[in-house]
Amino acid sequence: MTTTSVPAPAGAVVVGVDGSAPSHAALLWAAAEADRLGAPLHLVHAFVYVHAMGGYAVLDRANPDEIGGEVCAAAVARAQAEHPDLAVTSEVRVGPAAPQLLKASREARMVVVGARGHGRVGGMLVGSVSQQIALHATCPVVVVRGPRAEGPVVVGMDGSAEADEALHFALSHAHGTGAPLRVVRAEYLESPPGVPPGEWYGGLVERVKELTGTVRSTVEQAARAYPGLDVDVRVVHQHPVSALVEASQDARLLVVASRGLGGFAGLLLGSVSQGVLTRSPVSVAVVPRDAGPRQEPEERDITR
Repeated sequence: MTTTSVPAPAGAVVVGVDGSAPSHAALLWAAAEADRLGAPLHLVHAFVYVHAMGGYAVLDRANPDEIGGEVCAAAVARAQAEHPDLAVTSEVRVGPAAPQLLKASREARMVVVGARGHGRVGGMLVGSVSQQIALHATCPVVVVRGPRAEGPVVVGMDGSAEADEALHFALSHAHGTGAPLRVVRAEYLESPPGVPPGEWYGGLVERVKELTGTVRSTVEQAARAYPGLDVDVRVVHQHPVSALVEASQDARLLVVASRGLGGFAGLLLGSVSQGVLTRSPVSVAVVPRDAGPRQEPEERDITR
């Protein structure tokens, strides 16, 4: 149920706001990104009635528009104070945050949420709302952890079509923000039983060389649309989650596919993306397959 008549404009950056500190960080990140992209910013506040024994609790002000409107008005003021020319709309919806944000973002360019909001569970780095949105959204989802930072954009690759979408998102974001791009291809292979260590290690070295050539070729082709971009390709023998978390310690954004080769059939949010969302020290972008149009490549080799 929508309580206002201001839907998200097509192509908007949609951000969830609830008045919490993580929500504030998400708002500022989303406003800066919308301003950079020349896209409208759309704020969504999801209002949930307090359930008590025998029915819904009676609040002093039970009008969702009145309560949520104050949250949205404060958030609009913050966004426009930083970006005066930014087009900002807001919407109050009745219902749990995750499904309401998903409904509001059906034609969005991306969805931005805080790592934890008022519904957080102690000890978790990312809240259930963030995970649900990353699980079901059909556009990129950015889970913001802390203020917008400097540093490289880090992206994980695993050879899947989903990872190619993540690569293009990362290339575009790095190019648009003037940041370098760090591409990480991680693969961990156990030593087979009965295989001498020297023989196994030799095979591992060959495998890393093969992967390095493949990844460099893929990145080189995709990066031609972004001339002048500083691209660093790393191929490591390490678990993907550990490798990505380690490689992003100094990053501004870590980009992963919603589900790549590390996910199981039928699992919408892959084991790697889920692990990264839980452990990453920086903001994470989760990119689904067919996330949107991208630029046509220009002939230029910029990888090193």
